[in-house]
Amino acid sequence: MQQLSIRSKIILTLLLTGLACLATGGILGYQSGAKALSESVERQLIAQREGKKRQVATYIRNQLRLTETVGDAPQTIEAAKAFIDAFREMHADLQSDRSGEQADTAVLVDWYTKEFLPRADRVAGSHTPLEGLMPSDPVARRLQADYIARNPNKTGQKALLVAAPGGSRYDAVHARFHAAMKRMADTVGFHDINLMDAASGDVVYTAAKEVDFGSNMYQGLFARSGFARVAKRALDPENGGKAVVEDFSPYMPTYFAPQMFTAVPIIADGQTIGVFVAQMDIDALNDLLTDQNGWRQTGQGETGEVQLIGEDLLMRSQSRFMATDPNRFLGQVQANGTPSSVADRVRALGTTIYTLPVRNEVIQLAFRNQTGVGRHTDTRGVDVVFAYAPIEIDGLRWAILAKQDVAEAFAPLARLNRDLLVAAAAAAIALTFLALACAGLFMRPLRRVVAGMRSLAAEGSTAPLEVHGDDEFAALARGYNAMAATIEERDRRVAAAERKADELLGRLYPTGLAERMRGGAEMTAETVANVTVVVTLVDGLDALAAERSAAETAEVLKTLLDAISGAAAAHGVEPVRSLGESHIAVCGLSSPQLDHAMRALAWTQSASLSVQRLGADWAKSISLRFGLASGEVDVLLLKHGHEAFDIWGRTLAFARRIAVDTERGAVRVGESTYALLTDVEGFEPTAPIVAPVLGTLQTWARPATPRAPVGTAASQQPKAAE
Repeated sequence: MQQLSIRSKIILTLLLTGLACLATGGILGYQSGAKALSESVERQLIAQREGKKRQVATYIRNQLRLTETVGDAPQTIEAAKAFIDAFREMHADLQSDRSGEQADTAVLVDWYTKEFLPRADRVAGSHTPLEGLMPSDPVARRLQADYIARNPNKTGQKALLVAAPGGSRYDAVHARFHAAMKRMADTVGFHDINLMDAASGDVVYTAAKEVDFGSNMYQGLFARSGFARVAKRALDPENGGKAVVEDFSPYMPTYFAPQMFTAVPIIADGQTIGVFVAQMDIDALNDLLTDQNGWRQTGQGETGEVQLIGEDLLMRSQSRFMATDPNRFLGQVQANGTPSSVADRVRALGTTIYTLPVRNEVIQLAFRNQTGVGRHTDTRGVDVVFAYAPIEIDGLRWAILAKQDVAEAFAPLARLNRDLLVAAAAAAIALTFLALACAGLFMRPLRRVVAGMRSLAAEGSTAPLEVHGDDEFAALARGYNAMAATIEERDRRVAAAERKADELLGRLYPTGLAERMRGGAEMTAETVANVTVVVTLVDGLDALAAERSAAETAEVLKTLLDAISGAAAAHGVEPVRSLGESHIAVCGLSSPQLDHAMRALAWTQSASLSVQRLGADWAKSISLRFGLASGEVDVLLLKHGHEAFDIWGRTLAFARRIAVDTERGAVRVGESTYALLTDVEGFEPTAPIVAPVLGTLQTWARPATPRAPVGTAASQQPKAAE
């Protein structure tokens, strides 16, 4: 290493140091970025999970409240009574007159065979026998024949029929209540509403007119359906007459599509006569979870979604990927182990609701009442990051997952890694050229200095320094030994002169300005608007000067100015000049400040406190008074940097005139400043000042000493200026 020249040492040092810094910075940056991104993704997923969890709970509870409200409505009770009586009366009538049974059966067989069974078979994937599907009860057959098979409206629009033309008592009751009940279902948002006879289990009314109309929920085909279960739970005495909800289950009348039901007992004159059963609109619940397929608009990107899963591990929501690209999605789930029969059922129903199983350890954790964030492989075989939690709502027990593909969630990290590598490679190349250039630049002046020092050796020298080695720095030391004695005294004199000049400039102008003036910057003038000028007068200085020498007075004045100007930078206030007991400062000059008046006022308080805190005895006899005016000023500026060192104009004249008339220890502001001091208390109007040139000046004043310590301007609130 000692044999290397300084140039080689510089190049090697810069390269090694730069590469080490690049590697360290890249590793730390990557780790910090990865941690920050991971925390951000987790927070976003947790927020989505908790938001949807609250929305789902609110939706279910609202459905239960609506069920109780509709089920307890007088019109519902009256309709239930009428439909139950009419249904029972039809039993008696048909027992005495069976002439129409064959016609009812024939038309129903034709409708089931042509309309219902083909679609049901497509969904079920197998043939559904007609026997046992059609109701055996003659009343149910008559009602289904009149309101479904003979109904001129298309399937899905059977509810448009107000009443069958048979002229029975049931038809009259249906004509009386159907329009209101259908309107009630549409208004509340139920898919269907049903009335069931509590005594017999007969469904005496449905709004939608599906094949459960007229059926029996205590025996027969629908006895184990979700409809039957929710009705029985509603009638359970331990339920106490409250509304209950039944989880998703396939429902044959809706072509085996999954349905949810709510129910509440119908009580008339203290007796339970029936059950009001509402078929929930599961599309509304799904729209709530999927934001009506607006995943991108809600910040879930290209792969984010929220899923609802039941204890049977079947989904209770539509998968985003099933909605957007079903063929690709079903191909993925089959490739990941989902049986083809399940995929075919999902395809037939067009939904993953209660059709697609989700089996992984995350769901089990949620059903153990655990909440958390993690990663796993979803039903598509894709790695996802997720936030999971349990949901328990009035007997329903689900798990909720907010998830997003890892590839999308952490795509910024991959981009960061790529960018860091590219930047490191580019920086390494640039660093190599920089090291070569710097080494040349460093050595060039050193060689000139060595040559210059040798030329100065002929003029005399001081005691020589020890010289070791034979590199460029050794040559520099030898040259220094020759020139040091010659330049030492001269440097001392120059330094003393510069200190005096600096002290003089520092007293007249700001430090940065004085440096620019010594650099030869040119001056110009312009007008600056929206500033606040503060003129400070120091009272008691004349008395102190009379008792002290000029040197002591100068030291006192320097201490005062340091105390007054000490907090100026923190408040954005720029001292302009000081002359004797007068000090001028401006806020908003070099750096525009929207709250320049508030900052200037806060600075007056800080300046007063700074003077009060001076430990010297003479400080007790010193007080400050301030005059503040806001507006525009004419400013003498340096051409390079625009640092002000002198101002003039009407605003300065206002501030100076206000300060002269201000009482000792007080702050007095003009009308322009007072208008900018929002939420500031303590100012009282004072007598107008009449000046020959300036006119009549309206002013307000208050004591300058604050009632509480004042913080920096950056943390100042409006009340802090009081």
